[in-house]
Amino acid sequence: KLSFFDGILSNINVIDNIAKGESYFFNEVQRIKATVQKVSNGKKWLILIDELFKGTNVQDAMKCSSVVIEGLLKIKNSIFILSTHLYEIGDDLKKHPNIAFNYFETAVENDQLSFSYQLKEGISNDRLGYLILKKEGVVKMLEDI
Repeated sequence: KLSFFDGILSNINVIDNIAKGESYFFNEVQRIKATVQKVSNGKKWLILIDELFKGTNVQDAMKCSSVVIEGLLKIKNSIFILSTHLYEIGDDLKKHPNIAFNYFETAVENDQLSFSYQLKEGISNDRLGYLILKKEGVVKMLEDI
């Protein structure tokens, strides 16, 4: 048996459960709670987390994400790979030498998006949502109503 890790955890496909009265955000919290309980056992884990706390407002998402990331930094024997669009939390986290910031480069030319699919060092503060909404004709459709 040759492995760098004792296990892999993924927090990628979180869903709500309306029948149980569980919101998307509640299930995000439960998934993080389960992850913290599991990785606190001293074993070596690879943990993949996509978009921490996207089920709540931006301010709470930033606060919750920062608290969770700061807490996970105490776990030295595991590797965490997290994605977020909350670039604002990067400034507070830059003080930690064991965090690497990377992003996928996007270029916009004449309202056309192009992707290099190359991982770059740093934090992207690109804001592309409105451009995509406009490019797909939704803005025009709403103006014409």
